[in-house]
Amino acid sequence: MSYLLQLVIILLLTKLGAHLSNIFNFPSVIGELLVGVLAGPAVLNLLAPNTFTHYFAELGVIVLMFIAGLEGDLKALLHYWKPSLTVAILGVIVPTGSAFLLCYYGFGFSAKTAMFLGLILSATSVSITVQVLREMQRLNSPEGSMILGAAVADDIICVILLGICVSLFGTTAGSQRSIPLMLGLMLLFFVLALILGKWFVPKFLAIFSRLNASENETTAALVLCFGFAFLAVSLGMSDVLGAYFAGLAISETKFKERLALKIEPIGYAVFIPVFFVSIGLNISFVGMSKDIFFITSLIIIAILGKQIGCGLGARCFGLSANAANIVGAGMVSRGEMALVVTNVALSAHLIDQNHYTAMIVVTVITTLIAPLLLKYYIQRSTQLEV
Repeated sequence: MSYLLQLVIILLLTKLGAHLSNIFNFPSVIGELLVGVLAGPAVLNLLAPNTFTHYFAELGVIVLMFIAGLEGDLKALLHYWKPSLTVAILGVIVPTGSAFLLCYYGFGFSAKTAMFLGLILSATSVSITVQVLREMQRLNSPEGSMILGAAVADDIICVILLGICVSLFGTTAGSQRSIPLMLGLMLLFFVLALILGKWFVPKFLAIFSRLNASENETTAALVLCFGFAFLAVSLGMSDVLGAYFAGLAISETKFKERLALKIEPIGYAVFIPVFFVSIGLNISFVGMSKDIFFITSLIIIAILGKQIGCGLGARCFGLSANAANIVGAGMVSRGEMALVVTNVALSAHLIDQNHYTAMIVVTVITTLIAPLLLKYYIQRSTQLEV
């Protein structure tokens, strides 16, 4: 199918899906995710994952997290760094430990395979959560700041654990990694992000704003977005983490408001819908029947592990039960990092193709359920506040 026709179908169906979701009082992202499931190989087979949707979706999630950074509050994030770190640690320990015990003792996997399956469930993706928080005007609330901070810490913890597991258990050529080198590169990323964000970003935007060309500042912002994403990937971090830091850096400048007005239409009109659809396209029901108990068990652990672990972390710092539930629900969604860990485990021959598919299904279904949980807890919290 022509990539142009694919784009036409995706853009039309995502807006219709978002419209129907809003009519039934669901987050619009649910409709967009379901479009991917219904139009993909699982049901109608109108669309399928391919190179075009993959790279377009990558740009979509990068722009989405860049927008989240633009709308972020750096002071609030720094204020909540202790609870965020606690939420992240407990949000990794509970689901990873539970999945390891289930896979090792319940399903008879080897220790190293069970460890990787548990690690897949440790990784949070807040790109879906960000969309719901934005829609419900909670992005800069204490819960929203804690979720975003915890997601950053979660990403770092997951990368460290992945490096350690690959170094210990990897079986493919080049799978052995130097843990000190990996940690050094991660530290280098944060140092560079801090330096560039504080001194380079404002000057770069100021220089571009004086150029005699159309949309100078918008182009400069996108250069920073993709440049930071590239820097993050080059140093072993997630591209969305780099984009998020670029947005945060710009949020501290005088260009914040007008750039947000320029970048959001670009993202939400074209790139971000493709990202949401691409998640649903990875669902396939072929051969699932024999693994249904395994998949169901992991979905339950994936949801309860984050909900309970992250919720407990939030409660440790004085949040009410309702606010803690919002934090827990905001950390349930899995996404790009879980897919990365799954691909690493497959390439290192630590899981087979059947279990690879099962983990993709677990990742997508938790991503579909997460916004519903989050909206429920936010609405319940709002009702109690009135």
